[in-house]
Amino acid sequence: MTKRYAPPPVRELPTERRRQLGRHLTSEIALNPPRTTTRNGVTGRLASRVAVAAAAVAALVVVTALIGTRAGTESASAADVRAKLAEGLTLDVTIRGALSVRTRDPGPRPRGARVGSNAPLQVPVPSRFVVAPDGSYASRSVTRDVAGMDRAYDASTGIETSVFPAGRGEVVYLRATNLDPVQLADNLPYAHLGAWVQGALADRDPRVREVRFDGRPAWKLTVTFTPGESFYESYGARVDVVVDRDTGLVRQLVQYAYDTNRWTSIATVRELELGTPTTAREFTLAKPARAKEISHDYGFQRVPIPRAAAIIGYRPLLPTNTLGRSLTDFAVARTSAFPFPGIPVRRDMASARYGRGAAAIAISSYRGPLVDLTSILGVLTAETVHPTQGPLAGGVAYASTSPLSAAVVAAYADGLLVRITAPSTSDALTVANSLRAVP
Repeated sequence: MTKRYAPPPVRELPTERRRQLGRHLTSEIALNPPRTTTRNGVTGRLASRVAVAAAAVAALVVVTALIGTRAGTESASAADVRAKLAEGLTLDVTIRGALSVRTRDPGPRPRGARVGSNAPLQVPVPSRFVVAPDGSYASRSVTRDVAGMDRAYDASTGIETSVFPAGRGEVVYLRATNLDPVQLADNLPYAHLGAWVQGALADRDPRVREVRFDGRPAWKLTVTFTPGESFYESYGARVDVVVDRDTGLVRQLVQYAYDTNRWTSIATVRELELGTPTTAREFTLAKPARAKEISHDYGFQRVPIPRAAAIIGYRPLLPTNTLGRSLTDFAVARTSAFPFPGIPVRRDMASARYGRGAAAIAISSYRGPLVDLTSILGVLTAETVHPTQGPLAGGVAYASTSPLSAAVVAAYADGLLVRITAPSTSDALTVANSLRAVP
């Protein structure tokens, strides 16, 4: 079970005790009344009494304010919330919920501003989801008027089923096997919200308030960004986040594209359930009537790491620093293709995943041209980064800056395209600097 966490309890004095404390302070002041002087130089008893009364009232106000502050809404720090978010990324219980989304036009874009996180294209599709500790997952859309994808993966069978629109009213039912470990990490529903929020809070000290959300204790954070900084381009002018205090899971994300007083998208997780039992049926989608069925083998083989070089022709690049995560999946493929045209075939590919859920780190490498470097990021915006150690040092590398996805670092080294997925860019760079060719 996940360790429960709450801020230190606040001790609030009962009303009668506050009154007693106020009377006590009043008597203390009365025993040593301040000597005041009137304008004519005479010590005045009336002035003294007024001062005593004023001091008593002031003391009571201070005590009440102090007690009110201790019992108020800011008893947690940004560091507390960051620590709890990190725990939420590694929950080892079943997580269920419903994700609802509201959006509205962000209005005219300020001159020079790039597309931020509030663009409707990057807002998640309303859905119901379940994620199991063994890596199984399912996400089902709750509305058909939004072009989205229903997806389910059964870790016990290694089969992923998905349903999605293909244009002209056609629906495709895809049954996929031998998936890429990196692909499985990318497909996990809902989980990236926590990582996205961690990125938004990096090096920030947002205001933290204690609230209740869906009857559960939560923290509400507000952080703002200014035009000209990369955070503004990625996250918008303002972000409001509600984080569940017990679990560290993100319950609501409100984004403001260009105006801190005008929200542009609200993603809300309702009906949160933890630790509930699951059935195998939940992790397989049924084929809809009249859907076009496609079966696809991604070509990955689960083999011991020492056998990888004999299959792909080079020693795979794996990290010596996995940030405490253990290897949970490793696979190689001589060739791996997507089930749709237009996406290049990847050759001599090695992929590894460390950890589970949203906290997982995934590394893949394959042979390909340098021109494919930016395409493997799979995001809209990226910035140049500079690995300082290992085989990627001195080469060309890019880090994703697109929100609502895990951080991705892509690099090119000795004819290999390398992709690293992690909860944050700093994590991805730490892993990148620790890569070594495995014997």
